[in-house]
Amino acid sequence: MKVEKMLPAIGGLLVVGMLAAILIPLLWLPGDHSADQIESQRLIGATYMTMNNPFYQELDARLQAAVEARGDRLLTRDGVMDQDRQNQEIADLLDMGVSAILLNPVDWEKVSDGLQMAAQAGVPVIVIDAPVKDDSLVASTILSDNYQAGVQCAEHLLSVRDSANILLLEHITARSGADRIQGFLDTIAGHEGFAVVGAGSSDGQIENAMPVMEQLLAEHPEADVVMALNDPSALGALAAIEGAGLSDRFLVYGVDGSPEGKVLVADGLMTATSAQMLGKMAETAVEQAYLALDGGTPEKEIVLPVTLLTRDNVADYGTGGWQ
Repeated sequence: MKVEKMLPAIGGLLVVGMLAAILIPLLWLPGDHSADQIESQRLIGATYMTMNNPFYQELDARLQAAVEARGDRLLTRDGVMDQDRQNQEIADLLDMGVSAILLNPVDWEKVSDGLQMAAQAGVPVIVIDAPVKDDSLVASTILSDNYQAGVQCAEHLLSVRDSANILLLEHITARSGADRIQGFLDTIAGHEGFAVVGAGSSDGQIENAMPVMEQLLAEHPEADVVMALNDPSALGALAAIEGAGLSDRFLVYGVDGSPEGKVLVADGLMTATSAQMLGKMAETAVEQAYLALDGGTPEKEIVLPVTLLTRDNVADYGTGGWQ
């Protein structure tokens, strides 16, 4: 399967997902609920670093289903990779009277302004997927073991190659992405013949990763491995690698366990992806939010395990959906 052929379809899915994330909250109707039920309904806010990523589209859909199953309503906002905008979204959600906020931060440091507003309003914040620097301002943080995801990719590389010239696709303002890359770097450290020859920032976006990878390939023709912080970046890297005619020599690693990534792993185009437990992440985040709302004590941090998917085991997990 050619990655270039997948990109239009993937782009279409991204547009559909983004439109759904925007329109579903706007089109919510009370249906047959009584006025009393509507008045007792609580509003839960959610804001993500970007909705231009299938991971967050699916995460939002699962959070929405879990919130609505409790008779409440989720209001979703898109930070579009702009922390100032996301901080304003937090302010807007507070003005709308949300009882809690589910937050995936754009910038783990600069989000503190938004967190302080929520704290002053007495509204609990549940952080999802990527941590914040000052966790004293949040009720609970639910993460994948991002460092271990990087470790898993590096351990696989060390098991199949005697040497490697490695390119990195990073997202340094998202702590989750930084931790994945750091786990990878720490694991290859001290292994002779394994060297990072170049790095670039994709911000975890497929449309950014492709041109960045093209530039890295031009600057480092010796490269033969890429470690991408997530699957969208890996997909962009694959398109650049295919375009340069280098598919036969490259190993490509990502993180997410996305359906698209798993298909590429199964087809041998992508080497491995460290899969997150997206379903468990959504379920846990909603549980902790309602624990805070109902007067309980949420767990301060919950770290979920990750699983490396390769061509040898990806069929065991299925390629049609998220974990």
